[in-house]
Amino acid sequence: MRRQYKQRLQRFLAEQLMRFRTEQNLSQEMMAEKLAISPRAYIDLEHGKYACSMMTCLLFLLGLKDEAVLQLLRECRTLLEAADRDAA
Repeated sequence: MRRQYKQRLQRFLAEQLMRFRTEQNLSQEMMAEKLAISPRAYIDLEHGKYACSMMTCLLFLLGLKDEAVLQLLRECRTLLEAADRDAA
C-alpha cells in the first residue's frame, strides 16, 4: 500500500508543481530557486522521477494562498481514498 501511495502522490505533486509554475509564469530555474533546490532537482520532480522532500513540499505549500493549500489537501485526500478503494 505504501508503494501505491508514494507513486500516486509523486505524480500528483509533479502535476501540482507544474501547474503552479505555469500559472505563475515561472521558469523551471525560478521555481527551483523558490523551493531552494537545484534546477536539475526541480526538473526531476516535475517529471516525476523523484518524490520531493518534506522541506521542498512545505516551501511549495507556503507559496500558495491558504485556500489553495486546503484545496490541494482535499485533492490529496481524495487521491489516497481512491488508492484504498482500488486496493480493496
